[in-house]
Amino acid sequence: MKGSMRTRIQGTMAQLKARYREALKDEALQAAFDELWPVWSSEMGAMIYSEVLSTLDLLLLTAAADNRREIEAIKRLLGSGGPSVEG
Repeated sequence: MKGSMRTRIQGTMAQLKARYREALKDEALQAAFDELWPVWSSEMGAMIYSEVLSTLDLLLLTAAADNRREIEAIKRLLGSGGPSVEG
């Protein structure tokens, strides 16, 4: 794929939204996919800075980091009085 890294990432994101997201049968998964979009957009600079990983790898890595952030926020909300959440 030719073009700048930003163009490649944006192209991959658009392709995933048009094909992958629409193919997801579970509405909760579609909604979860939609929640990745703001994270991908806000962290595009970090993805562009990386020179080793493919575009899809970068999107997946950013989504995984966002998932970890959400898990840690839930753990903080639960505190020591709630059920244990292993992460």
